[in-house]
Amino acid sequence: MKTGKLVVIEGIYGTGRYAVKLAENLREALMHQGREVYEIDSPDTGRAILMGAQDMDCGWRYGLFKPDFFYELASRARACSVIRDELRSGKIVLCKNFTLASIAYTAIKGHDWYGEGFDGLEARARGLNFGGEIAPDLTIYLDQAPEIILDQLGARFEGLFSPDDLHLQAACYKKELAKLPADKVGIIAVANPDEVIAAEAIKFVSRIL
Repeated sequence: MKTGKLVVIEGIYGTGRYAVKLAENLREALMHQGREVYEIDSPDTGRAILMGAQDMDCGWRYGLFKPDFFYELASRARACSVIRDELRSGKIVLCKNFTLASIAYTAIKGHDWYGEGFDGLEARARGLNFGGEIAPDLTIYLDQAPEIILDQLGARFEGLFSPDDLHLQAACYKKELAKLPADKVGIIAVANPDEVIAAEAIKFVSRIL
């Protein structure tokens, strides 16, 4: 039975529009090659606010923290359930945000992903010991300097995140990307035109097909 491939697109705050465009271009290019493609998001933040539960206290052995973490895990579990089915049908799954986004978000909120056990919880959400763990076959990181993002956004980032948050997020991504096998990582500078970004991404995807 043929199995599909999971391609994850990651990037710091402010690169979301590039991720959306890249997913669109990748989908079109792969479908032009005759491949079946499924696109999904695995959100990293903000779900508690969207559900109106941002003020709920969540107990944890290391204290209290915002409920986003638990909603994120539930959402990740649901996304992975869908991804698993699509992979089994042989499709290429394009997913915006995954584990690395969660690690970086946890750090921004002042928590330790590994020291506080979030890694084990998130692995179970991805299916560890529950149907088969879902992990990316390829992680594409859209690289942009935090200073450039801040300059592009101007005052729009105020109230959403701080410059320090953005620098910490970028540092977390670089640290975690370095831990992954080199053949499972593709880093693309978003300073390039959309068509160049897409062409580089297709080259990376071709390595895993």
